[in-house]
Amino acid sequence: MGHHVNRRYLLFLLTVVAFSRHVYSVTVDGEVPSKRPNIILFVTDDQGWGDVSFNGNEVLHTPNIDAIAERGVSLERFYVNPVCSSTRAALLTGRYALRTGVFSVTRGGERMRESEVTLAEMLGAEGYRTGLFGKWHNGATYPHDPNGQGFDYYEGIVEGHQTLYFDPVLSVNGTPVQRHGYIADLTSDAAINFIESESDAPFFAFVPFNTPHGPFEVPDQYFDRFKASGLNDLDAAIYGMMANIDDNVGRILSAVNEQGKSNNTIVLFMSDNGPAFPSNNRRYNGGLKGAKGKVDEGGVRSPLFVHWPNHIEGGRVLTSVSQHIDIVPTLMSLINSEVLFENPIDGEDLSPLLLGVTTDDEWPDRYLFLNHFHNMKRGIDGAIRPYPGAVRSQQWLATFQHDQQWYLYDLENDMQQQNNIAKAHPEVLDVLQSAYFEFFNDITKIPVELLPIQIGHQQASTVTFAAHEALIEGEGIDYAYEWGWAHDWINLNSTMSKATMTWPVKSVVNDCFEVDVLFSNENDKAELNIDFEFLNISKGLVLRLDSFVPEINEGQRRFYTDETPESTWASQTVGRFFVREGQGELAVTINNLKTDGNGIAIKGIVIKRADTQCEG
Repeated sequence: MGHHVNRRYLLFLLTVVAFSRHVYSVTVDGEVPSKRPNIILFVTDDQGWGDVSFNGNEVLHTPNIDAIAERGVSLERFYVNPVCSSTRAALLTGRYALRTGVFSVTRGGERMRESEVTLAEMLGAEGYRTGLFGKWHNGATYPHDPNGQGFDYYEGIVEGHQTLYFDPVLSVNGTPVQRHGYIADLTSDAAINFIESESDAPFFAFVPFNTPHGPFEVPDQYFDRFKASGLNDLDAAIYGMMANIDDNVGRILSAVNEQGKSNNTIVLFMSDNGPAFPSNNRRYNGGLKGAKGKVDEGGVRSPLFVHWPNHIEGGRVLTSVSQHIDIVPTLMSLINSEVLFENPIDGEDLSPLLLGVTTDDEWPDRYLFLNHFHNMKRGIDGAIRPYPGAVRSQQWLATFQHDQQWYLYDLENDMQQQNNIAKAHPEVLDVLQSAYFEFFNDITKIPVELLPIQIGHQQASTVTFAAHEALIEGEGIDYAYEWGWAHDWINLNSTMSKATMTWPVKSVVNDCFEVDVLFSNENDKAELNIDFEFLNISKGLVLRLDSFVPEINEGQRRFYTDETPESTWASQTVGRFFVREGQGELAVTINNLKTDGNGIAIKGIVIKRADTQCEG
């Protein structure tokens, strides 16, 4: 797939790296490397700072992950966002997530603007092969999917989570493919195949595991190991999933070594947010306050281990504060790229610290900012507010919480946030508040908007408008699993009177499209009287749905949480319409629903380019 380099990425042969304060030549014994280093970036999903044995966890043994830190460096105070999609957008662009258009984990708020330049696009422009193996979560359809954002190849999931971890259907360059095995093993296999491909080009392998995020499914040998130690089912499953991650990290790095590429490969390991604590369970996290979804230390502090033989001296722990936005400028500096970006970078180049050019004591203090969105079920008004948010420096942490109160902590003396000292140090809090609001006002200059799902691209002839990405209005309509996370569907009550499902849409062509609805209907029949709005199309329709009782597959969950199960769906054609190029809405308003007494469920709307003549 193309990288859109000419349109989106300005590459100049400069004498300085534009986003770095200095240029640091990455050489060994004065010799210029004959080939740029390969890069492997591991990211895990809901694995906390304390979920590695290197950081003191005595229940979990992670020798392969620990080895990255032991042979390289550990950045002790590395921060991410409280949830996954925001972290991934910031990580891949070097920019705060709101600048990229990402403001939620569902309802389309996870889509990143196609004008954003990702690390994959930057490295692709430098001659790298780029691959993603695992979870994306920054847009499910082209051009917001991995191929549209610079990855030559991807295999994994584009949504926030998967319904089945055994024998899953994975997306391979946008095509659903049935795989057999455990999901983290399968995506690791794909990464190994990519690494072992014969090529003279350096590679960038982005390996974002979708575990230990729920649903909590894990092979027996991992679950049984921790269950035998006395843990409950939930903790045994989570720890088992993380032990599996460690084994797969080891497999991937062994493949690199067998290819003779270890000495010229930069390896990074991190997580996307703090640990998830479903059902209020607790496990070791270094005594840090908070968890996933919180702006406190426990919600946003992540391991970051970096290893590069003969370049980064091993066995060191760096204590300077750093953040996900620093990865892009740091890696581009480490490969000696001299670039100027169309989009300003928020992050700092950490290569002087990694390479030992400077020390923690010499490194200048800085502010790190975070803002966390509000989950919205209907509409997006109010999704972004100043709270919850946080600003950190080397010593201080100020948090602006849901109660709209500010809290101040001295992290150098109180890393566990046991003492709120806001009243004792109002002058410190004033400075931090001022810095935070300056940041917030800057990143919200461009209002939050739902980026349209695009149709008509040659790279994606069929596009699904998923139910969980729809905005819903009216009575008798709701998401089946309350919040409408990934893979959820919409239930229409049999007594509903008027309800609407709306998606933003953009057609890049004038063409004929077939529109199908994915549904289940546990009645002998169902009749919907609808108003159908699709860009330039506006008409009333009567849609008659056949009976279809779905098959529900709960998977092999060790502990039940509210992730949507797998389900089968029927498909029925709504019509074929000639759609003109433009941007607007796909809106389906159900004015009346006639059934035998049961409601119906809608999984999504499928739009595909049609070969036949059509209306409009």
